[in-house]
Amino acid sequence: MRGLGAALADLWYLSRPYFTSDERKSAWGLLGVVLGLTLLLVGADVLQSFSRNIFYTALQQRDVTSFLRGLFWFVRTPTMLIPGFFIIAVPTLLAAVYATYLQQLLQLRWRRWLTHRMVSQWLDQNVAFRIAIEETGLTAVGDNPDQRIQEDIDGFVRDTLAQFLDIVSRLVTLFSYVGLLWVLSGAISIFGVRIPGYFLWIALLYSLFASAVTHLTGRRLIPLRIAQQKAEADFRYSLVHIRDHAASIALSDGANHEKRLLIGKFDVIYDNCLGIMKRAKWLGFLTDGLGTLSGNFALLVGSIRYFAGKITFGTLMQLVQAFSRVEDALGWIWSSYASLTEWRANVTRLATFQRTMDRASVGIGKTTRDITPTVCDIVTDNLDIYRPDDSVLLSSVNITLPKGHDIVLLGPSGLGKSTLLRTLAGVWPFTSGTIRLPAEEMMFVPQSPYLPLGTLRATLCYPRSPETVSDDRLYSVLAQVGLSALIDDRDTEARWAERLSPGEQQRLMFGRVLLNQPAWVFLDESTSNLDAASENQLYDLLRDHIPSVTIVSVTHRITLQERHPVTIDLQVFAPSQ
Repeated sequence: MRGLGAALADLWYLSRPYFTSDERKSAWGLLGVVLGLTLLLVGADVLQSFSRNIFYTALQQRDVTSFLRGLFWFVRTPTMLIPGFFIIAVPTLLAAVYATYLQQLLQLRWRRWLTHRMVSQWLDQNVAFRIAIEETGLTAVGDNPDQRIQEDIDGFVRDTLAQFLDIVSRLVTLFSYVGLLWVLSGAISIFGVRIPGYFLWIALLYSLFASAVTHLTGRRLIPLRIAQQKAEADFRYSLVHIRDHAASIALSDGANHEKRLLIGKFDVIYDNCLGIMKRAKWLGFLTDGLGTLSGNFALLVGSIRYFAGKITFGTLMQLVQAFSRVEDALGWIWSSYASLTEWRANVTRLATFQRTMDRASVGIGKTTRDITPTVCDIVTDNLDIYRPDDSVLLSSVNITLPKGHDIVLLGPSGLGKSTLLRTLAGVWPFTSGTIRLPAEEMMFVPQSPYLPLGTLRATLCYPRSPETVSDDRLYSVLAQVGLSALIDDRDTEARWAERLSPGEQQRLMFGRVLLNQPAWVFLDESTSNLDAASENQLYDLLRDHIPSVTIVSVTHRITLQERHPVTIDLQVFAPSQ
């Protein structure tokens, strides 16, 4: 019961936002129509059982007229007027097609809304960065967010709607056929005890037994399927990682090492998949065997009354159908257990990722960021910066970055210089203290530039819209940073992170700064792949074309340090060992 409660809690947690959102009217409307069509299909199935009774009995009696009327017209009985089979079948077909179409439409709209919501939350407030930090300290780690957003949302929406409508259909079927089964089965005497509606009691006992045995056999599939999804995602990520770093791997002669890693990751998939297959094999034996047994069992037991002359052939077939429908409705767990385990694993993964984003969105830093137009300099007051494991990286950082100057931050590798820049940018969550900032545009340029997918024009203008930059301005900037050879490729879509050398990528980032004209620019080893002459040329460009800019640099090069009149040594803020 605890597992069922957790599953329902996760389902409510993921589903409630959509059905209370701005799209709630269309969502509930579509769901209501689909439910209505589902009920109509169940009612049509019950009605068809009576028409089958008519023409099966007519076949037994060789009554051609009743047979044809039972197929194509109406037959009046002492209690009701029964439509022919095809009179029911045609509108039923139409209802079935539209029920499927509208269910898919609801599924698609739900997926669109949920994808937009998760993508927005993942990218807002630097949640993607916070989740990506190793050992974030969050209680639920959202592994492989790309798979959660692309694959798990689709599976969750599709399977949730399918399972919900399946349950509704089975419940309606149960209540529709239980009375019919009670009446058709009659009574049986066992050891002098008369048991009315015995077929119904047999169906109940059969389903209870089958559900209990199925759960005991298949419950281990849920953790196996969760592990399989993670293993598949890790393997796929490793393949993409190798593709993106193929040149570095080749230069390092690391092919054999990468091959061993890939084979090892695939072996995890293989072993886990074998576990799923073995468990599913026994579950398949059980569910298929129970399904085969139930239909033949109903025919066997019902034939006793048929051979005794107490019921017609048509009634026997109607009795078998009623037993099958009731038993199928009651046996939802055992007949759908394999798909339920996959759905449960999907819900668990998606709910875990959503909770991780929720916690990351709240933030865990305690830094006060005071951004006002009256502030000119950047000032930190008792700023503490921590590692994700809560150990202190920098303590009581009290510094002033004066506006309009060239400032360099010094310190050995690993001290926390880059992390300080992330803190000033507001993306590092493990901090406490106060930061006073001017209300001016700032740009942060890391050592490894980010080049988005798209054209060179869009890459250079990022994150601005490329339409806001004229061709003349684009040409000028590319020429200034030494990339005039790329002017003809400005509107070419390519993987620029692979096409451009590390030095060219860093030149492109300086072009991005020139286009955006920020008041503050933070350069974190942003010229590490360039020679000293090119480095000085790019710094001169910033100072010449953005005269009021404040440049804050992190570098280990003495030549670059010398051109910054303001020096701040962060070594004094390192915690004593």
